[in-house]
Amino acid sequence: MRRLVRLALPLLATLSLGSPARADFIKNAADWQRLGPDGQAAYAMAIFDVMTVVTADNKYTAARALGLRACGMGLQLKGAMVAQAINIFYRDHPEARVATPFVAFNGYFERGACSPFINKAREEMGLPPMKSAPAAGQKALPDLKQPDTQQPETQQQ
Repeated sequence: MRRLVRLALPLLATLSLGSPARADFIKNAADWQRLGPDGQAAYAMAIFDVMTVVTADNKYTAARALGLRACGMGLQLKGAMVAQAINIFYRDHPEARVATPFVAFNGYFERGACSPFINKAREEMGLPPMKSAPAAGQKALPDLKQPDTQQPETQQQ
């Protein structure tokens, strides 16, 4: 737990530098959109980075962290790519716009593009495969090597 706190404090400080007027927790799609492209890229990569180190001394979360690290390297993920996937998740799932960007991250990466990497790590650790649980009606993961510069509208219902 102390290790998590030591990792979280510098992360929070770094995030607050990028958006001094809005340096709090991003609660939903509307907050996410207010970050703008650079803030979204930084916040998205922070989510990814934290998820690759948080293990909670648990073999399941350790396998997830190992799988996400392998996924990030294998897909050569960049912050703008992760942010794009979060934007697309919010666009494709209007019901999820009340949720944090972490939910969108989970929908497209942990339960989507990175699940083969996570399952490989789980297999190597003697764990059963993770059940694939993409959100209802989830479309295929976008081509993350070509970030879309347009932001989806999050205010429409």
